[in-house]
Parts: sequence; C-alpha cells; structure tokens
Amino acid sequence: MIPRSFSIFIPEGSCRGGLFKQGMIFFTLIAAGLIGINGALPVHAEESRVISTPLDMESLKQSLSQVRSPEPSKGDWPRNLGYSMEIFDLKTDSFQQSARSFELKQRPQRIIPHAVGVTEILWAICPRERLIAFNDLAADPEFCIIADEVRRQGPVFQTKQTEIVIGHRPDLVFTVFYSDPAFIEKLAQAKIPTFDLGYFGTIESVKKQTLLIGSAIGEEGNAQALVKLMDEKMGELQRAIPDNSKPLRVLYYDEGGYIPGKSSNFDSICAMIKAVNVGTEQGIKSWRQIDYETLLLWNPDVIIVPEESNLQQMLLKSQMLSHGAAVKNKRIYNIPGVYLRVDSQFMILSANVLAGILYEKTRQNSMEQ
Repeated sequence: MIPRSFSIFIPEGSCRGGLFKQGMIFFTLIAAGLIGINGALPVHAEESRVISTPLDMESLKQSLSQVRSPEPSKGDWPRNLGYSMEIFDLKTDSFQQSARSFELKQRPQRIIPHAVGVTEILWAICPRERLIAFNDLAADPEFCIIADEVRRQGPVFQTKQTEIVIGHRPDLVFTVFYSDPAFIEKLAQAKIPTFDLGYFGTIESVKKQTLLIGSAIGEEGNAQALVKLMDEKMGELQRAIPDNSKPLRVLYYDEGGYIPGKSSNFDSICAMIKAVNVGTEQGIKSWRQIDYETLLLWNPDVIIVPEESNLQQMLLKSQMLSHGAAVKNKRIYNIPGVYLRVDSQFMILSANVLAGILYEKTRQNSMEQ
C-alpha cells in the first residue's frame, strides 16, 4: 500500500524540500547501486515527520496501473510501424534521431519487456496474460513501482539470461537504449522479434513511447487512454499545489557530483509541480559532474540526494557550502531510489511525492487560514 501521508527524514529546522533522479546515463553505469522501496517513503525514528501528498498515493498508483478503453482496438495485420528512435550520443552529450521501421506479422500474444519502464507501461495497457516473463529489475522494489505485482505474476529472468528468454518463445521482446547489445544479438540469431524503443525519460517521451507500444501490441485504445489519464492526473496535481510567484529552484545531486538536466525525468517532475530544475537552468542536457564551487555558485533553494548515500551529511557539514541557501536552511533531503529512477507513467507518483515535500508549509498555512 502507498499511503497519502508518509514519513521522511527532515533535518532539524527545515520545513520544505525536494527529491529526485532518473537513471538515464547513470542507469547504464551504476544501475546496481541504487536503493528504494515500493511506494512508501521510509520512516526514520526520532527525527521523522509526516508529509501529506496533494493526491492520494495509493489511488493514484492504482489508476495508473491499469487503463482500458471502451473502444475496441482497430487495425489490420500484418502492419509496418514507422517511427523515429531517439539515440543518446555520450561523446557529444546530445540526442540524435534515427528513422526506423518495424514489421509485425500478427498481433503479439507472448510479450517480454526487457526494461522496467516498458514493463510499467505494458502493465497498464496490455492484458496481463500476454506478458509472459519479466526482467529481474522489474521484480525488484528498489527499481520498480509494481515489483510486488510482477513477482506474483512471474516468471522472472536475470537481465542477461538470453537462453531463458528464448526458451519462453516470445513473439515480441521490447528493448531500450541500455539493453545489452549481446542480448539483442542473440535474440536476433534465434529469430525472436525484438523492438528497440531507444531512449525515453522525459514525460513527453514516455507518452510518445506509450502510443508506439500500444500500436505494436494492438492496444492503441488503451495506450491513448493512458496518455489521456496522465494528462488529467498532471492537471489535478498542478491544481492542488500553490501558485508561487518565485518557483523553488531544486537541484538533484548524485554520487560523484552528477547533476541531471533537460532530458532527465527529474526535469519533467519539476515542471509538473512548478519547480525549477537547476540542472536545466544551468544548461545541462543529460548529466554533468560539478564541484562544490559550482554548486555554491548555482545556490539552489533545495538539494536532493539519494537515500542510500551519505551525501546529505557530507553537504551539510561542508564548510565551503555552509553559506549556500540549501545548506544554511537545512533543505537537503534523502529520497528513496524507486522514485528517482522511474521512466513511465509513474513519474506522476514521484511528482506527487516531490510536491508533498516542497509545498508542505504552504499547504499547511492555507489549511489553517
């Protein structure tokens, strides 16, 4: 269960904060090192307090977990899907568009997703009996919002267990930008249809990929309904939070001093709740490593760090950063990793959590008036 109210560690003297991260480039580099929990933020004894989110977390999760259109899916088979795949170039820190096409002879009935975000999208729009196996990360509550449900349905395979995937006899496997090329090559050798979706991380790219996935599996109506629901829930969330004349400037600070920018889910989350992603403000496209001097120069109102790290205490104790607003006001917050990596419709859950933290004081004052 995901409660509307949750407990989170807040340094003494602080009343507002932020969250967040997406594992875009980092997912490929440090995927095994992140921690989180399925749905609820952790309770830290003695110095915890209850934060109320603008929207009910459990209801929001349930509504985004299964969407069905009243209109039956239409379309002929076989079909050839033309689409533009986005590819990230590490050398130039930029995205390139690649025109692709994918032919499907018939409506897929035995589908395997090879990524968490794709699993979460399929879980919402595809009849569950057509999902025949899941990547182990999708069954891990540190990585996936619906990990409990995935484990119950199963079966689950390890990321590189290509032979097991082939043994399930799928008629369609979805891969993404960080899927192992060797895994994809073995599937090709076994003549397993593999649909490479490329990169997606922002909320707009998630909506685009949802519609593409819907077309690939013959569930266009459900995909369109999910995108519509996402827009509705984002609207609800925005209406539930206060209008600030000066938006809070929030920076996500990861291990090694890496900061996410415009192409990250963190940027989408901030935009959803009227906050400024400092990384984007400072011209970061994907991720960039910065030092303490740069962090002090940028001077964010709020700094977010991963829960599993000791970054919160490191930043709070830094003499160099002691004059920065976030350190001075003790607005540095640990957030569970499951909310930091999401790249599906569940980004809205994460935005709800962030809004609950950032606008807690404003909402309390408004209720008291």
